[in-house]
Amino acid sequence: MGKPLIALPIFPARAFRHSCIFVNGRSGIREPRDLMGKKVALAEFQQTATVWVRGTLQHEYGVDLEKIHWFTWAKTRMEIEMPRRYQVTQIPFDKAPDEMLATRELDAMICANLFPSMLNGRPEIQRLFENYPEVEAAYFKKTGIFPIMHTVAMREDLWKESPWIAVSLFKAFQRAKTEAYARLNDLSPYRISLVWFREPVKQQKEILGDDPWPYGLAKNRHAVETLMGYLYEQGLAPKKLAVEELFAPNTLEL
Repeated sequence: MGKPLIALPIFPARAFRHSCIFVNGRSGIREPRDLMGKKVALAEFQQTATVWVRGTLQHEYGVDLEKIHWFTWAKTRMEIEMPRRYQVTQIPFDKAPDEMLATRELDAMICANLFPSMLNGRPEIQRLFENYPEVEAAYFKKTGIFPIMHTVAMREDLWKESPWIAVSLFKAFQRAKTEAYARLNDLSPYRISLVWFREPVKQQKEILGDDPWPYGLAKNRHAVETLMGYLYEQGLAPKKLAVEELFAPNTLEL
């Protein structure tokens, strides 16, 4: 986007997104390929969560993204030139996309954050992957990817003036993460406001290992390269960049 920013290989937000695909139960959508020819809503076409979902649908399930009629409901936070090969329609701002899904004005939707109606339960609305924990675990075992949503960046002029800040920030985030893991792994029943938490923590460790939120380029190269590939394929990046071009040079070996 031409912004004077430089990234640091710190990834504080990640999420599997199979659980984010909802369908109307009367839409006839039973598997991912059934999305083709349907009306599918998402907040923003360029939102990281939807980039991951589309890439996963295309590469893991053979979905042709150009055969979906896309609808967006959010006000665009960053203007981009949309690829002409996609059919994208803006939903009027006075209409609620979850209600449109319930009444089948939409067939499906991808939402990074759940609507209250979904939390309260709507019989018309179902997840495409009802067994999403198993599906997401299988996806990780196959690909090794825990999808990155956000990274940390700093102004490029500040980095050039004081490159040591990038390394110090990396170390600070690393230490904070280590302390967070320690609290999570503490056997005391009073550190976390959850009644039953040890079994989920154990399951997470069995699937994702001891460091499910790894920092540093080496541990994240495959995930970053995959995301960059999706951005290019979906027409949101004009060219494929080498991942080294994205990050502060003095953080590449951290």
